[in-house]
Order: sequence, then C-alpha cells, then structure tokens
Amino acid sequence: MKKGNIKSLLGLFLVALCSIGTADAQKWFRTSSLEFGLIGGFSHYSGELTRPTFESRGFKPSVGLITRYTPVQRITFRLSAQYGQLEGRDDWYDDANGINRNLSFQSDLWDFTGAMEVNLRRMDPRMKSGIFPYVFTGVSVFKFNPKAVFEYDPASPIATYLGSPYLELADRDGELVELQPLGTEGQETTEFNERRRYALTQISIPVGGGLKFKLNHKWTLGVEYGMRFTFTDYLDDVSDSYVDPVRLLSQYGAMSAAMADRGPERREENDARGTPDSNDVYGIFGVTFTYRLYGNRPACPTF
Repeated sequence: MKKGNIKSLLGLFLVALCSIGTADAQKWFRTSSLEFGLIGGFSHYSGELTRPTFESRGFKPSVGLITRYTPVQRITFRLSAQYGQLEGRDDWYDDANGINRNLSFQSDLWDFTGAMEVNLRRMDPRMKSGIFPYVFTGVSVFKFNPKAVFEYDPASPIATYLGSPYLELADRDGELVELQPLGTEGQETTEFNERRRYALTQISIPVGGGLKFKLNHKWTLGVEYGMRFTFTDYLDDVSDSYVDPVRLLSQYGAMSAAMADRGPERREENDARGTPDSNDVYGIFGVTFTYRLYGNRPACPTF
C-alpha cells in the first residue's frame, strides 16, 4: 500500500474517532494530561544491618522531581529522579540474638525510576477534585556507595591480630571510608575469586501504591510508598562470610582488614557475616505536588 493511502486511511480513522460523541475513543483525547512537580519524603533500607522491628533512625530525607503522563483514565506513566540516603547500624539494636558484629554503613542514594501507575479510580480531568488510589511498578536505576567511619582502637581484637599495620592507621581515626574498594569480604582475592566486586550502579524493581488528592484542575497532592527490590546484597557492604584479616591485609591493606571485622571478638574465616540468600531492599515514602497541563484535547484533527 502506498504511503499516501496509509496517511489518508489514518486520517479518516482519527476523524471517525472524534466524530463519535459518546465513544471511549474520544475520551482518549479528552483525558490525556501531563504533570510536572516535586517529590519529597524519606528513604530507608532493609538488610543485614536492620532488624524486623521499626527503627526511625534509619529513615533519611529524600527529595526529587517527578513527571506524569496520563494517556487514558486508568493508566499513568511516570518518570522520577530522587536523591536520598540509606543507613544501618548494628548498635541501634539489642544484640541479645547473638549478632555482635558492630558493623555500620551509610550511603548516598540516587534513584531514577520509570514506572506505570494503574489508577484504581478513573482520572477524569473534568472532575475538579477527588481522591484517586493507585498502584505502580516499573524499573529503577540506582546509584549507591556504602561508607563507614573508621574508629581507631589499638586495644581492639583486630588491632592485636594485625599489629603494626593497624597502628599505622592512627591518623585516619574518624575518617569516612568507602567500603566497596576495600573488598571487605575478600572479593577477587585468590582464595575467594568467585566473590566479584559489586557494582555501585544497579537496577531494582519498584512496587508500591498511593493516593492522589486532586485539589483543582491544575494542582494535585499525593502520598505514596514504594519498595525497591534490588538484585544485590551489598547495599550495606555485608553479605557473606568473614575472611582471614591476613588475606585482606596482603590484598587490600590494613584498612580493609580493620573495616571488615569491627566486633569486640575477632571472627574466624568463613564465620557468617551476612545472609547471602536474601538481597537488600530500599524503600521511599514520598509526598508529591504536581502541576497539571492539558495539551491533548483537540476537537478533531484536520488534514
């Protein structure tokens, strides 16, 4: 079929859609909308350095931008970019359960999400106000970089075991140290070569829901919560087992050995340090405030 004929048929089809006064096809044009706005709230993580109990100190402020496009009343596509922080510490919890690692981490978090929202109530732009529940899922690309503060303690078990190499770290007391380059679980050492160094930019699957409160034809307030299910167990730099500090000393230096085993008792090689069977998760609670544009409400296309 010639291109001219295809264009003519397409034009007739669109004119026919606009000509049907009560058909759902015409609603496609009337209900599409575009929103831009802000999102702010809190981010948190769940992994080896948290417990099932609620810990408010793990919730950190987050802020970002969001845009939504609603082509039909039931479906909304969204893009968001958010900055937050993640943190976890063993010493936030009572270690009566035997976990006495004294491990901790903190990390900046950059989250870029593309998702589809399913509106459980029709988003009709002709409604001046209303409450609209929704659920969403999609794909997120996130960037993290776990760090921890080095606390110099010449009386600690690891200091006694390492000797003079540890004592040479005295001038780095209180330094915020990046953990991934240290290979704290023996990543890519000769004996643990199967443990690969984890990437700092990864993919997660967001799943969540929320409520949109339409204030008027232009402004919408929303609240939502979404979990990001990751494919890594190293948001906190803790996953598998302890490695002999001598191995870490020879491969990565004294700081690696010192940050790998920070507990009051030195652990033996292959003692459990984390739970490699389950990946880490992070969540974002957000409040959105968006301005709505209506640009797709043509009467009928002309050709």
